[in-house]
Amino acid sequence: MPNIMKVPATCTTSWDDGHPLDLRLAELLSKYDLTGTFYVPFENSRKVMTRREMTELLGRFELGSHTVHHTVLTEVSDDVADAEIRQSKSGMEDLTGLPCETFCFPKGRFRRRHLGMVRRAGYQCARTVELLSTGLCKQRAGISLIPTTVQVSDHGWAAYAKNCAKRLSVRNLANSIMYARSRNWVATARTMLQAIAQHGGVFHLWGHSWEIDAQHQWVQLEAVLREMHALRFAAPCVTNSALARLSVVDSIHPARLGCHT
Repeated sequence: MPNIMKVPATCTTSWDDGHPLDLRLAELLSKYDLTGTFYVPFENSRKVMTRREMTELLGRFELGSHTVHHTVLTEVSDDVADAEIRQSKSGMEDLTGLPCETFCFPKGRFRRRHLGMVRRAGYQCARTVELLSTGLCKQRAGISLIPTTVQVSDHGWAAYAKNCAKRLSVRNLANSIMYARSRNWVATARTMLQAIAQHGGVFHLWGHSWEIDAQHQWVQLEAVLREMHALRFAAPCVTNSALARLSVVDSIHPARLGCHT
């Protein structure tokens, strides 16, 4: 199977933007004994959860930073970007009383210098919008970059191919040819989830609750979560930061991946 080197089968989920409908997402995930990471800005052009609502997610889910104002880092000065990265971490830690280990780039946009900002702020990992990945996190500039597998939104093959080409990922392109022939995200998710449960690798489902609602995808999402629940013993579900820690362990012990140094 492309992009998989005997990585233990693992699932994770992540959800961006902190919309109040994230609470509905959390209920669905809890219904199927699944976990994940919610990346929450404190302000946004769309509605965001109140601080009380954010704390309702604690215990079963992880809260990650998504800048203070959902700021696209490539559209602001380095000073503003650095402040957004640092202040979102400190604000989240003040809210939860827990270390905030993971960051997500708004709209997935960043440059290499932003990785240094994320590292210096004290994060351990950062989630990207790389699609169709079935591998562990990638180490870049001292940060674990977390790729994704499937977004809860339909994409044509051309969109997947563009995503792969931007990252020069031959493995993801092979996955797009093998698993993403349909525009239907559910078909892609089911096929890749079954393959990962059988052969190993990482299945990372992500999306936006406001987009799921706008596109009327709740029923479809629940169907995929039900399948993830059925496969939870073959492919246990972890938070994003837990996945990053697993990636670091396996990079130190390549024999666990069936690789040779």
